Amino acid sequence: MLSSVSPARALAVNVGKGVRWLLRRLGHGGTTLPGLIALYLYRPLIGDLGQAIPNGSLLVTGTNGKTTTTRVLAEALRQVGLMPITNREGANLARGIATALLSYANVWGHYRLPNAAIGLFEVDEGAFPEALAQLQPRIVVITNLFRDQLDRYFEVDFVASLWQEALAHLPPKTVLALNADDPLVAYLGETVANPVIYYGIEEVQLGQKGLEHAADSRRCPRCSVDLMYSASFYSHLGHYACTACGWRRPDPKVLAWRVQLGGLEGSCVDLVTPYGPKTFRVPLPGLHNVYNVLAASAAAFALGVEAEPFEKAMARVGAAFGRMERFKVGQKEALLALVKNPSGVHQVLNTILSQEDGKAGLLLALNDNIPDGRDVSWIWDVDMERLKGKISWIVVGGLRAYDLALRLKYAHLLQDQSNPVVLHVAKDLHRALDLALEQTPPGGRFYIVPTYTAMWELREELVRRGHLPPFWEV
Repeated sequence: MLSSVSPARALAVNVGKGVRWLLRRLGHGGTTLPGLIALYLYRPLIGDLGQAIPNGSLLVTGTNGKTTTTRVLAEALRQVGLMPITNREGANLARGIATALLSYANVWGHYRLPNAAIGLFEVDEGAFPEALAQLQPRIVVITNLFRDQLDRYFEVDFVASLWQEALAHLPPKTVLALNADDPLVAYLGETVANPVIYYGIEEVQLGQKGLEHAADSRRCPRCSVDLMYSASFYSHLGHYACTACGWRRPDPKVLAWRVQLGGLEGSCVDLVTPYGPKTFRVPLPGLHNVYNVLAASAAAFALGVEAEPFEKAMARVGAAFGRMERFKVGQKEALLALVKNPSGVHQVLNTILSQEDGKAGLLLALNDNIPDGRDVSWIWDVDMERLKGKISWIVVGGLRAYDLALRLKYAHLLQDQSNPVVLHVAKDLHRALDLALEQTPPGGRFYIVPTYTAMWELREELVRRGHLPPFWEV
């Protein structure tokens, strides 16, 4: 017999489901507003529905890589017969999680889920403490911690302290999957009594000695003395140790001991797992996606998913919407890659420039809406100088297009006598897209590198023009 449900919960579920149906009929995503309204009507909705999922829940948080990590992990769970209930569209605030949850409830506010159902939610860094408290997850995955939305999150140490406080209230059996190469994330494992599985990259040849200038963290989280790096892969991710207190990078249980990067085609990774060594082809480009796959594999292995099903999952997974998403406009090739901070831009540029010889073009789009963060000073930490000789033209667009134009001017790309870059400025993003298409010849290639709200606007326009499917179909 079904347990009783409060009228407020049933009302919240039905109103939320109705709003979602209407929004979808109108051609909108309906990923946040239904949950926002439902939570207004019944605040405990996430905890009530989430804890009724038969196999519990997994949470994925971090600055970069949440959506891709969740996508890979969801496919791995399907390979072993589980049915993930997930916010696959990337709506990762409480309202997005609520929207995903209420979709499966009936008109009485009850769940009638198969025994294979399992919750899998990516969670915004700031929303993580509330989601953790309400869902009481089986596994928590933390990808990394970089500067992001400084007006909202302040510096990385502030976010790390929020996470540490939230993790102190975890159920004792909850497993943490932590990035050993990020000292701010790895140190969280020192502060809890829970089981921890670390993951990381062992191939030091991929890194450099010392830190790049845009690194977001330099000090030991235990004693605040500068860490010494024998290898850094990007930003502050790498192999480190503190010469003052002796704290060092923990030994990962899931590790990539050899990584062969293949540009836009992805990479080949030799992985050490709890089930033995395994070679995986990663169809997602960039070293950052190797980390995303490591994060997903650590969580999957902690849940009991073996290497063979995970390999099958990797063969099926594709890029999430706006995350290194490749498409064609007639005979022109294009790639859409969301960025939010210097480390993200650097990884995208490393990947796309590795195979360019100065013929391709670039559309950079910068907004400063609330989801982007009002403070755009981070663009001055992006190494735009590396574009020299690799890109023939650049279109800058968005609300802060002229900030980008000024940054490029001081990168001395426009005044280069031997190989000047042609710059076009168009604050209107639809016009910026038109300019990029006009500059690209048939058979040519261009890259779109936008911040969050600019990505949404550009992608919606590409959907309207028939070049990409709606995001809920990806």
